[in-house]
Amino acid sequence: SGVPTRALRASAPPRAEARARLGLPADAFVIAGVGRLVPIKGFDLLVAALADVAARVPDTHVLLIGEGADRAVLEARAAALGVADRLHITGSVTDVMARLAGADVLAAPSRIGDVIVDNECGLLVPPEDPGALAAALVELGLDAPRRAKLGAAAPPRAEAFSTTVAAAAMRAIYDGLVRSRKLAP
Repeated sequence: SGVPTRALRASAPPRAEARARLGLPADAFVIAGVGRLVPIKGFDLLVAALADVAARVPDTHVLLIGEGADRAVLEARAAALGVADRLHITGSVTDVMARLAGADVLAAPSRIGDVIVDNECGLLVPPEDPGALAAALVELGLDAPRRAKLGAAAPPRAEAFSTTVAAAAMRAIYDGLVRSRKLAP
């Protein structure tokens, strides 16, 4: 089916505007996560990493865009770690890009290795390893040029999953079927 990448990018507000709407500091290091707040998404790992990241990058905030059964668990964990004031959960929203635009990085602790190319458009860390996740996020929080380089490579990579590419692939499949079955004149 693909993702309407062009339309999503066009709908995103400027970062400063998105942060102001979310009540996030303009100069913060904002890590976003998007999805249902359920165990398989790994947001517990992101919350566990938050304390370590905030200790090294003091202006760190985590923005979780979504809702789910684990919301209270995530909030309680953040409180236990002393970082409740740095965890922001939007709840269910219809315009994800309006919130995501406020982030410096997107953390996807669930396994998306087929989407991210390590050290090209993001960083991959071992699964279920909040320490490795924290280390990667600290690295990005402290190295704005590297963060910018990886971020600049992300939109072209996202195009591989766009509706345009998905439609072209589907068309190629159908064209191949038509040719193989000699259905075309």
